[in-house]
Amino acid sequence: MTRRTLLPLVLALSAAALPACGSAEPEARARDGRIAVALDDFRYRPQQIRASPGRIRFGLVNRGRLAHTFRLERGEDKIVAKVSSLLPGDRARKAVRVRTGTYRFFCALSNHEELGMYGTLVVK
Repeated sequence: MTRRTLLPLVLALSAAALPACGSAEPEARARDGRIAVALDDFRYRPQQIRASPGRIRFGLVNRGRLAHTFRLERGEDKIVAKVSSLLPGDRARKAVRVRTGTYRFFCALSNHEELGMYGTLVVK
């Protein structure tokens, strides 16, 4: 193949891969009031969680190479749950009562939140 015919082929294959790169991670549902959350370096998995009002139990595991925290906040600066630093491989559980609304969770260490370590909990 010549360069002239190879370039459109490479561009077409690259364009086909783009939707997969930019697609959002599917929303996770808390089942029976429980949700497992992995803390990677600069990302929570899942980042979008839906739950029913009442008690929710977070099962946290740090799968990254750095320490991370977990903060759950409702509204402006109202922390409703917090877990201190989890070292790589550490696990923690945190139970909290939530009511209808939107919450956000994030890592409070350094600039981890700015690097993408945040998520949303929607309670309906």
